[in-house]
Amino acid sequence: MITVIYDGQCDFCKSCVAWAKNRAQLNAIPNQQLVLSEYGLTQEQVEKSVVVISDKTYFGAEAVAQVLNVTGNSILSKLMNILGPLSEIGYKYIAAHSDGFLVKSIHWFIKRNLRRK
Repeated sequence: MITVIYDGQCDFCKSCVAWAKNRAQLNAIPNQQLVLSEYGLTQEQVEKSVVVISDKTYFGAEAVAQVLNVTGNSILSKLMNILGPLSEIGYKYIAAHSDGFLVKSIHWFIKRNLRRK
């Protein structure tokens, strides 16, 4: 089982985690409730990006790829890993534009998909 550390104050992040939890067993912890010393992470790391702890620790787009993999989206996960830096640019764009049209549209699709489950 993987552990996902995410921004518990971000509605987009919360919806993404809920979507993932509907599809896979994972331990999800909002970074605001995290005891950093238990995970060997810094405050800056958990505030800067999503974190996944499994066989090793992943940040940002690599962390998202890990979540996609455990939720059965292995092709998209592999594509994100292959694209590497481009995936990270996309991750940073979404993180920086959570109030923008594109992210709100993605968020709407995720929430709609949650209701169907």
